[in-house]
Amino acid sequence: MKKLFLFILSVSLLFGVVACGQVTTTQTDTTTTEAVTTTQTEESTTTTTTYTGPEFSGPTAISVEVGMDLSLDAITASDAEDGDLTGDIVVDYGTLDTDTIGEYTITLTVTDSDGFEAEYTVTVTVTPELTPTERAQLALDSISLDYVDGQTLLTFPKFYPNGTWLYWKSSDTHVITGSGYVIKPHVGSDPVEVTLTCTAKNSGVILTKDFVLTIQPNPEATVTSKVQLPYEGTSTEYVTEDQTAVDVFFVDNGTVPYMDVQTFTEMIDGALDTSIITFTPEGDDGLWIEYSVEYLDFDEVTVITEEYWAYIDFTENTFTVNNFDFFESYIGSTESDYGSGLVYTGADYVDGNEVTIPLGDYNFDILIYEDGGETYYLMPLHVINLLIAGGVYFDVYYNGDTLYGVDTFVMNSSEAADVALLDTIRTSSYNDLAMQNDMKLATYNFLALAFDYFYGLKEDRGIETYYTVLDVKLQGYMDDNDKELYNALFDFANARDDLHTWHQFTGYYEAPFEIGLSISDLGPRTTAFYEGLWAVQDLLDAKYGSYDDMPEYELLDSDKIAVIHLTGFDIDTPDNFKAILDGLPTTVEDVVVDLSYNTGGNLGAVLRIYGYMTEEPFTYHSQNPADGSAVTYYIESDYVAYDYNWYVQTSSVTFSAANLFTSMAKELGIPVIGQNSSGGASSIGVIILPEGTAFFISTNNVLSTRSGDEVSGYVYSSIENGIDVDYRMNNVTSDTELVSIIHTIKAAS
Repeated sequence: MKKLFLFILSVSLLFGVVACGQVTTTQTDTTTTEAVTTTQTEESTTTTTTYTGPEFSGPTAISVEVGMDLSLDAITASDAEDGDLTGDIVVDYGTLDTDTIGEYTITLTVTDSDGFEAEYTVTVTVTPELTPTERAQLALDSISLDYVDGQTLLTFPKFYPNGTWLYWKSSDTHVITGSGYVIKPHVGSDPVEVTLTCTAKNSGVILTKDFVLTIQPNPEATVTSKVQLPYEGTSTEYVTEDQTAVDVFFVDNGTVPYMDVQTFTEMIDGALDTSIITFTPEGDDGLWIEYSVEYLDFDEVTVITEEYWAYIDFTENTFTVNNFDFFESYIGSTESDYGSGLVYTGADYVDGNEVTIPLGDYNFDILIYEDGGETYYLMPLHVINLLIAGGVYFDVYYNGDTLYGVDTFVMNSSEAADVALLDTIRTSSYNDLAMQNDMKLATYNFLALAFDYFYGLKEDRGIETYYTVLDVKLQGYMDDNDKELYNALFDFANARDDLHTWHQFTGYYEAPFEIGLSISDLGPRTTAFYEGLWAVQDLLDAKYGSYDDMPEYELLDSDKIAVIHLTGFDIDTPDNFKAILDGLPTTVEDVVVDLSYNTGGNLGAVLRIYGYMTEEPFTYHSQNPADGSAVTYYIESDYVAYDYNWYVQTSSVTFSAANLFTSMAKELGIPVIGQNSSGGASSIGVIILPEGTAFFISTNNVLSTRSGDEVSGYVYSSIENGIDVDYRMNNVTSDTELVSIIHTIKAAS
C-alpha cells in the first residue's frame, strides 16, 4: 500500500523567518532594416545585403491646440546596428508657431554611427482652443496601435499633451496584459482577438475607444540542439545511480531544457520503483505510462491490485491521469522507517476522478523527436520533474552543467552538510549568464501550472487560475534583471500568506545568495501567527528564563499531573515520548501533551505517538481537492498504551502536524485545553522552477475531519483554519489555570 507510505512520510514543517555530441543547427537572422536578396541552387546559397540606414516610426501628421506645447514623443528612430536612436533626433521646426492657428511642416533628421542620415517630414496643425470633449477625442484619435506578429511589448500612451490622461484595459489579460505585454496563445490553438479599451479623461469628460488586435498562436517547437549532462544522486533516503551522460535537448535555440519522459523516469530509479512502470507509444502522437501495485488487503489474505495510468497526447499537449494517486504510488523505499509500529486495520476510500492537465494552455509544447533512429518523447525538464518526481518527495535539479537528484528532507534541512549541498547544486557556469526571455516565460507559466494543479489551498483561496495573480506581474518578470527577478519570486511566495508555502532558495543564474525575510514581507495571517509565536515566547521566557530552556516535562499538583512539552515531531519524537512516560513516577494520573509551542513536523510521528495513548483504533482523514479523492484510515499500533487520563494543550502556535494531533484528540474525546490552534492542513512539498528557484508549497494532501455516516455519506472538511479548544486558558503557560481546568474536567466526569 504505497499510498500509506506517502502519508506517514509526509512532512508539514513551518518555514523560518558542459556540451558533447551537440547537434549542429543552422539559423538565419533577418531584420527589417536589411534588403536581402537570395539566390539558391543545389550546391550553394548566395546572400547579398544592402544596408538602408536608420528608420523613423510614428505619425506623419500631428495636431496641437493653440498655445499648447508640441510633443513629438510618438516618433522614434532606430537602425539595425545602433538600436534606438530616438535621443539623437534633430528637429527643424521651420516656421512653426504654436500660438498661431495654421498648418506647418517640420523636419526631423537622425544620423547613425556610420554617417547614414534619414529624414522625416511631419505636418503640424495648430487648431483653435478645444473643449474638454474635443481634447479627449483628439487624444484618442492620435493613437496608432500597430502590432507585428512576434512583437512582445505594445506601447500604451498614458498622457496626451493637451492635458488628457489615458488608461488601458485588455479584454484578455492572459494574451495582452494591461501593461501591453503580449503572450502568444499556445501552439495548436486558434488566433485570439483582444479588445484593448483606451479611456481618455480630460476635465471630467470621459471617452473610450476600442482597438482590436489579433494575436496568432505560437508555432510548433523544433529541437535545435542536444547536450549530454552527468546525473548525480545526492540523497541518502532515496538511493539512485549516478550517470555520466544523460541526453538533454533544447528547442527553438532557447535555454529551457527538455528530456525524454522515459529517460527521466529511469534515471531516478530508486526514488521510483521503475521495475513496475511500462511505456507504450500509441499512434503518431501518444504515449502511455502504466503500472500496477499489488498488496494484501487489511485482512492479510485478499490481494488487491491497483491500476494506474497516464496518457500523454503530444498533439493536444495534454497529460491525463486516471487519478492523482498515479503521481505517488510508484514511490521507492526510503532508508528510514517513518511508520514503525503502526498497523492499518481498514480504510474508507472516495475514488479520485480522471484529470487532464492541459500543458498547452500553459504554453508548454511537448513533442516527439526522431534522431539517429531513436524516438524521444520530450517535455520540458521542470514539467517532467513536477509530474513524475514531485509527488514522492524527490526532485531533479538542473543547473546548466549537471543534473542532481535531491530529496525534500535535505531541502528543508538546516544541517551544515545539507546547506552546503544546496549551495553546490546551485553553483555552475550559468551563475555568470543572464537569464533569457524564454526561461523567464517558462518560469511564469510553470508557476501557474504548479499552483493550479498541485497547490492544496487553491480551492480554499477561491482562485480559478493563478494566471489571474501572475498576469499583472509578467512584464516586471520580463524586465527584471536576474537578481530582481529572484527577489520578485521571493515576494510571490510570501504573498500566498500561507505558512506551508515559502521561498527556499534562489536559482542558478546567480551565485547562491540569501534574501532576508522581515515581518513586512508577510501577509496578515502569517503575521498574526508570528505575533502569537513571539507572545508565547515571552511567556516562556518569563517562566523559564528562556523559551529554549523549557524542560521536556514537568510534574504538577503533587506529582499527579505530568505535562510533556513537545515542540515538534520528527522520526525520534515517539521514542523520546515513550522514554519520558517510562520515567514518570507512579503518582501520575493525568498526562498533558503540551503542543502550545509546537509548529509541526512529520505526520508519521503523530500517528505513532497515539499508539502510546490509546488501545482503541484511531483514524486519519485526508482529501485531495485536485481529483476529488478522500480517504480515512483506521489505525492501531503494536505499542502498549499507557493508562493515564490524557489531555492536549494548544495555542495559536499549534500548527500543521500539531494541528492534526489536536484534531485527532477531539475525535478520540481527549479534552483540548488552551487556545485555538492556528491550523495548517496540507503536507508540504517542493517545486523547482525552471531557473532553479525552489519553493515549498502546500500540497494536495489536505488533512481533514469527517462528518456523516456510512448510509448518508461522509463529508470531509479541511482543518486548515484550526481547531477550537474545549477549555480555554488565558495564559497557556499558567500551571494554576491548567491544574484548575483538569480538576474541573475530572469532577464533571
